[in-house]
Amino acid sequence: MRDWLPEAPVLFYPSLARELGSDEALLLTIYADYARHAGMHGDDGSVECILPHSRWLQLADFWSEERLRTATESLASQGCLQASLNQGGSVRLRLLPRAQAPAEAAPETRQPETAAAPVPQPVQQLPVYDAPPPRPARRDSMIQRRGPAPTFGGSIGWRRHEDELQAIFKQAEERNQQLQSMQLGWQPSDMFHAMLPRHAIPPEFASECLDEFVLYWLDKDRKESNWDQKFLAWVKREWVKKQTRDAREQRYEQERQTVTGGNHENTRHDSREKRKRITAAIMDIKDTDW
Repeated sequence: MRDWLPEAPVLFYPSLARELGSDEALLLTIYADYARHAGMHGDDGSVECILPHSRWLQLADFWSEERLRTATESLASQGCLQASLNQGGSVRLRLLPRAQAPAEAAPETRQPETAAAPVPQPVQQLPVYDAPPPRPARRDSMIQRRGPAPTFGGSIGWRRHEDELQAIFKQAEERNQQLQSMQLGWQPSDMFHAMLPRHAIPPEFASECLDEFVLYWLDKDRKESNWDQKFLAWVKREWVKKQTRDAREQRYEQERQTVTGGNHENTRHDSREKRKRITAAIMDIKDTDW
């Protein structure tokens, strides 16, 4: 029997179902249980909580979103709660205590119309003015200047907002569809050859770098949206290396020619003459200066 009862049950009150409706009674119990643990309790006995759109759908995942919205609108119209949809897609719920339910939600508490009938007043003669009396100063509150508070649904229904994660996944999918892997025999486009003169790179040098570039990225198994830009950066880097290497070789060749020129001959000749003088001085037995 336990296999048929996988999770904690949801309470269902038949009295609320007779008063509000079966879906409304079940949903009100779910809202109250969630607000009891995650809501903020007010001084007037109300409980307010804000749910992300995905969390709101998970509260009654056995219903469709349309059925959940309809049941929530019904609870809001019967004065059990106040609900509104924020701009980011989250749902704001404010559960009202039973004492704050409006008069339309509890018609049995109304007094008879005869008890509330106004007492007739004697007819009095109204004063006559030559000019209309001045109107009193209008004192609008901040709420009146802002307009009416947003309602849950209303006559125009929900404002559909695309989930942020869905938008990110959609952009990533579109970007992945534009990616291309490196293939053997890949050739740069005409746009690449048009960019080479701007960097003063000969086309022959770029052709020499093509095979090494293709083999390198074939081994990496990577995808790119524009291989021309990747190849241009590769060629520019190799061109800088070649120019640096050529300049180093040219400088080395100039230094070698300078060393092997006349200065080196003179140095070697001076060293030979110096050794001859020292040898002659040592061999002269009559010279005792040393």
